[in-house]
Amino acid sequence: MTDTSCSPGSHPHSDRPNWRPAETFEDYIVNCREGLEQYSDRRVAKLFGVSRAELWRWKLMGELPDDLIEHILLERRRLGFSISTKALAQVALALRTGNNVAEVERCPHCGGTLRIRAKVGNKLADVVNHWLARKEMP
Repeated sequence: MTDTSCSPGSHPHSDRPNWRPAETFEDYIVNCREGLEQYSDRRVAKLFGVSRAELWRWKLMGELPDDLIEHILLERRRLGFSISTKALAQVALALRTGNNVAEVERCPHCGGTLRIRAKVGNKLADVVNHWLARKEMP
């Protein structure tokens, strides 16, 4: 049995377009705001065509101050070293935690320190330390 209380096209929801999953990031955000889709980092990464790890790095890079990024890019050109999103994300993590130590390798016999691995490479760490020192000066 069909509902005959409305004529064709006069249904209360006839002004709404048919819903379909977003194909662009902008459409996805609109769908999330309207409650049509639930936000997911996995879905955002798929729409951008990157891995979830890369998206996580982008979020970390967003924590870096703009003037630090500018300083890093200027020094990168001057010193001639390359920089990756992973390296910038590691800078953000180092600034967040307050240290640059990623891993301490110890001797299995005596427990002595064999090697300390840093989150950020030496050249990039020097650039960031220079920025920090300049920022602390009055």
